[in-house]
Amino acid sequence: MKICPYCGYSNYDTAKVCRKCDSSLETQSGTVYQGKSYWIGPDKAKHMRSRGLSLVVLGLLVKVYWGGYGPWSPIDFPILVTMRTYLEPILLYGGALLYVFGWIARAI
Repeated sequence: MKICPYCGYSNYDTAKVCRKCDSSLETQSGTVYQGKSYWIGPDKAKHMRSRGLSLVVLGLLVKVYWGGYGPWSPIDFPILVTMRTYLEPILLYGGALLYVFGWIARAI
């Protein structure tokens, strides 16, 4: 098994490209080298995507449970209503942007 020097993933002996991070495992002479240099990298990008997805889910929970979209009565305490008007778009749109940026950052 060839170990990718960048991400540590175990690849087959005949592999020329890592299956996890898509970095090349061989140079033209056939020796293993350090791999593709990333600014952010696939591991951090995956972490950003998971955080973004968590923020979107939390935003949807705020919208449903605080917004009164279910059979329960909405929360109408003035401070919580004010918090919801600011918190909901930050969580939903911020999470969506972080998720999309995580996909773009995979290649950076």
